[in-house]
Amino acid sequence: MQTSHRLTIEADNGDEVLFVCSTESCGRRLIVKRSGGLVVLDHGDFFATHTGGSPGITMTVSVLPID
Repeated sequence: MQTSHRLTIEADNGDEVLFVCSTESCGRRLIVKRSGGLVVLDHGDFFATHTGGSPGITMTVSVLPID
């Protein structure tokens, strides 16, 4: 069974949004560029499903099992 974590906005400068995992033991942090692109700062729990969003940005980040 896969764990689900919620990404919340910690900062937004209008061009880039910093998302941080709200699960304290995880530590995932990533930057989403409104023009397109994603930069992972800290992977956190690599196997958890991470979801979150803001107006104009909705995402789901997860790892699918390899058969």
